[in-house]
Amino acid sequence: MHNCLVSVRDAFPEAELVVVDNGSHDETVRTIRAATPVARIIETGENIGYGRACNTGAEAARGTHVLFMNPDSVVAYVDRGRLKGLLAGEPFGLVAPTLEEEQEPRRIENTWPAEYFAHTFQTLRPMEWRRRSRRYNGGRETWVSGAILLVAREEFLGIGGFDPRFFLYYEDRDLSRRYRNGGLPIRTTDAVRGRHKAGGSSTANGFRAAPMAWSLLGWIQYVLIHDGESQARHAARTTLVTLRALRLGMHLLAAMRWPRARRKAQQLDEVLNFVTERASGGDTRFCPDALRVIRNLA
Repeated sequence: MHNCLVSVRDAFPEAELVVVDNGSHDETVRTIRAATPVARIIETGENIGYGRACNTGAEAARGTHVLFMNPDSVVAYVDRGRLKGLLAGEPFGLVAPTLEEEQEPRRIENTWPAEYFAHTFQTLRPMEWRRRSRRYNGGRETWVSGAILLVAREEFLGIGGFDPRFFLYYEDRDLSRRYRNGGLPIRTTDAVRGRHKAGGSSTANGFRAAPMAWSLLGWIQYVLIHDGESQARHAARTTLVTLRALRLGMHLLAAMRWPRARRKAQQLDEVLNFVTERASGGDTRFCPDALRVIRNLA
């Protein structure tokens, strides 16, 4: 968080800085005040999710444009002349600053089989292997990450902002799809460059089970919104059946003392338990349709 704030302050000393604190229980607010005393801090009192927090910040902002940033991202470079020309363009759309760790911030939409594979068999990959999204290759169906994202404030609010039903994942893909459907551009710029430590802003246990579970719930929610109830049921049923089969296989391999199998078995246990508990619980603020679909499968 400190590095993020300092980088923004140095890159945009004249900009209004709005920080939405999602119910932190540490020294976050004190760190913000020490690093950037001029920052306006909005304390939500609880974790309301990334998309809702961004919406809160955008509604409170007074400028014409908003640069959303994860606390684990930093601004590395700004070309002020090119940025001024960029901000004058209309319609503005979604603009993804270039990230130093990747040449092309845009991704292309995954097919249904690719998403299913990512949420099932790819869970068996070693944790140190990062999952890679399909990079833009000239196709039209693109989306950009919300980690560092530049928008025109009124345009963003007019399209509804981030969908508050998403907690942490797929909110940026959903926003990109609504921008595309509205005929608004999705583009990149190297007038602003940044760095982002993927996954650094999510609270994760030792197995990263909660982020994996939220990603799965986000996908099912996304499928239901854009492809309908039937496709969401199919996605949920097929994925959960596969995850349970993989869990059983890992437990069998663990009993045979196969390396890594015990850890993967425990990880899948926690992912499935998390999803089941959410679906049977009373908190439906996030991914409510996905939880309903999973609950109805029981």
